[in-house]
Amino acid sequence: MVNYENIKRWYNQKHLKYGNSTWRPYEAYPVFLDYLKPKPNTKLLDVGCGTGYFLKAASEIKIETYGVDISSNAVEISRKNSPSSNITEVNDEILPFPDASFDYVCCLGALEHFIDMDKGVSEFIRVARPSAKFMIIVPNVNYIYWKITGKSGTEQQEINERLYSLKEWKSYFESHGFKTLNVYQDTWEFKNVLQRKSKGIFDLFLRYICRLFYFLIPLSYTEQFIFLMERKN
Repeated sequence: MVNYENIKRWYNQKHLKYGNSTWRPYEAYPVFLDYLKPKPNTKLLDVGCGTGYFLKAASEIKIETYGVDISSNAVEISRKNSPSSNITEVNDEILPFPDASFDYVCCLGALEHFIDMDKGVSEFIRVARPSAKFMIIVPNVNYIYWKITGKSGTEQQEINERLYSLKEWKSYFESHGFKTLNVYQDTWEFKNVLQRKSKGIFDLFLRYICRLFYFLIPLSYTEQFIFLMERKN
């Protein structure tokens, strides 16, 4: 059954089991700042902050950082990894901030797990200043690896996960008050596969496939889309 308590429990267990290794390592996060290009002495909110590594990377370039997460264990880990950030345990769909609080609102792979995505993105816009930039990472239903292996989504299908195509995500965001500035390819999973040791013939085959597609894969077949957006006029 999909409800907030079950979702919170699922993420608490995952963060308790894997700790700092629950999601990507710290080295994977500075690239998102390259896309966002935040200015110093501004305010950034990370919704679903996980291990806090993105907050840590942003704090190191003199950004005032705030994070929220539904998981109490995630919040505990994030506070240790990014002690200068203001991090709160909340339902990510109800943000405890006044209107027009942030210059940047980010959500790196959490929106698709919201029970009420419409409410979530409305909150993103509410707490953002008129000139704010938004960076939201969402999964691709047409991810080529899932097509090859016959999979559909991640382990988070156990709780709640929506998968849309590039066209569908663009349409969704535009219908909810966003203007798309750019969409980037999320290449972390390809880099991750290339860097790890082979564990068998299939894994070795996968490494060669990744080598082949790393620079050639079309945006429409990547694992996740990195949307950079602003508010519609």
